Amino acid sequence: MSAAELEIKTLDVGCGTSKEPGSVGMDRVASVRPDVLHDIDSFPWPFEDGSFDRVLLKHVIEHVSDVVKIMEEIHRVGKNGAEVMIITPHYSSSNSWTDPTHKQHLGFYTFEFFCGGEGRIGFYTDVRFEIISKRLDFFGRYRRLGIEWLANRMPRSWEKYLCHIFPARNMTIEMRVIK
Repeated sequence: MSAAELEIKTLDVGCGTSKEPGSVGMDRVASVRPDVLHDIDSFPWPFEDGSFDRVLLKHVIEHVSDVVKIMEEIHRVGKNGAEVMIITPHYSSSNSWTDPTHKQHLGFYTFEFFCGGEGRIGFYTDVRFEIISKRLDFFGRYRRLGIEWLANRMPRSWEKYLCHIFPARNMTIEMRVIK
């Protein structure tokens, strides 16, 4: 195989001014000069089925109108096994609520809904993903106090009892497209 055939094709959804180097950047804001000018809430996206090996959404999914439709579109444009990375504020973060353009406030288990399987709700859509990893990120003082360590080891208890006392900053969810 040639180097071009081995190259991972990445879609940076809502790339803004910090597009991932070497990726195809898609954004609805012309002034950020994306590779593809397109509103991500408008379907279908202008890509063929199975076009990408990797899809990035960095501080984007909280701005969309319909998380389920976005996940279906990511599934469509991603190849089988494509890696998906989502970084978004956790709902306990003031950052989730301060920005007036945020439409979604997401929790640590939100993306489990796209995994199906025993004990998981999966009837909103037929598309499936596999969770590779999930991580809560905290502001410095909570990291130094060990709250980040605790929350990532006991996320259900932290989210149920402690998240409004010790709020997280962001969540990073890594998934894989299952076709």
